[in-house]
Amino acid sequence: MKHTPLMLLLALAALFCTHCKKDKNGTPNIPFEDLTPIPHFYITMDIDVDDIQREEYATATLRIDGKDDFDDFEGSIRIRGRGNSTWNMPKKPYRIKLDSETSLLGMAEAKDWVLLAEYIEGSMLYNSIPFEMAKILEIPYTNTVTPVNVTINGGYRGIYTFTEHKEVKEGRIDIGDDGVLLEMDSYFDEVWKFKSAAYNLPVMIQFPKEKDMTEDMLNIIQTDFEQFENLIHDESFPNNNYLDYFDDRAFVDYMLVYTLTLNTEFNHPKSTYINKLKNGKYRMGIIWDFDWGYGYIYGTHFDISSANSPTLYDDEDPNPGTLFFSRLMEDPAILSLFKERWQWFRANGFEQVKDNVRWWSERISQAVPYDHAIWGSRGSSENSEADLQRVLNWLDARANYMDAYVSDF
Repeated sequence: MKHTPLMLLLALAALFCTHCKKDKNGTPNIPFEDLTPIPHFYITMDIDVDDIQREEYATATLRIDGKDDFDDFEGSIRIRGRGNSTWNMPKKPYRIKLDSETSLLGMAEAKDWVLLAEYIEGSMLYNSIPFEMAKILEIPYTNTVTPVNVTINGGYRGIYTFTEHKEVKEGRIDIGDDGVLLEMDSYFDEVWKFKSAAYNLPVMIQFPKEKDMTEDMLNIIQTDFEQFENLIHDESFPNNNYLDYFDDRAFVDYMLVYTLTLNTEFNHPKSTYINKLKNGKYRMGIIWDFDWGYGYIYGTHFDISSANSPTLYDDEDPNPGTLFFSRLMEDPAILSLFKERWQWFRANGFEQVKDNVRWWSERISQAVPYDHAIWGSRGSSENSEADLQRVLNWLDARANYMDAYVSDF
């Protein structure tokens, strides 16, 4: 086998892990010789890694080894936790804030950045799919994602996905000072929020920023959103003017990404974003959070048996997100556009997405056994080539399902 010596080394490390240095939660510090081609983030701070808080920043220094593909970086930062359910998992996601706006790994200059932990699925390939697909479909404001290694206080912490923080600014979600960014999420845990009248959608205001919001602004945003929502709920739908307020192409492309990846989050809804330029239409996006994709709700990611599953739930007592998005998919014009866009992507983009998965797998393969030695295999076969083939097989089966799905339109 290609990685037999490395696997043997890590098996021996696991066997004698009682002699390994561990953090205070018992996580072993596996010796890591970085021969991988992906960038490496070295974070150093005065506190223990397990003392990082979700809400409060800690000061630290960051050194990035760009591995010749990207510029190196060294500077002071602040770091804290992030995420909802993912923050409660053993391998933690982080948010980092620089002292000044800086380009990291070739991305647009900014202060705020994110390290996604990739704990929930052990092949660590699932984020290589949707963001590449969204870029091919030219969905605005799509994040750039890249795999990196992370070491904190000298201890290797595994493979992470590095990306931009979700924020409204030039080079990120560029909707201008007068735009609106809404998040539909059943956690409903922001300060400025409302439940919509027609579908009881949990809508939270992400932009304007919390400090800039007022009750009058909230009322204006809610009234405008519900005017659009009521047209979808009305018995005249779809034969009314709802598309004067809603971008059909943006919706269809968004649904294509979520359908191919079987991301069911919008059924709740959770992490479901919609943006609007001043005097513009509502547009779905950004895309975000694919933890519940690829058949996860049926037991495990990338199980071939889930590839024929519907993305919208068929429950007797459906959630608000299911009701809202199912209603939109009742419009024959939307279905026709969905079919047209899928067939274009199938011919012009699908193989490119698969190539990106292969590239991602090759980049992380040498580090995967080290990550697994710390955090466990998490549904992985512990063989990168086998995991890659499982993901590609699932994607092929899912694409075949979508071919059949649109043939009925």
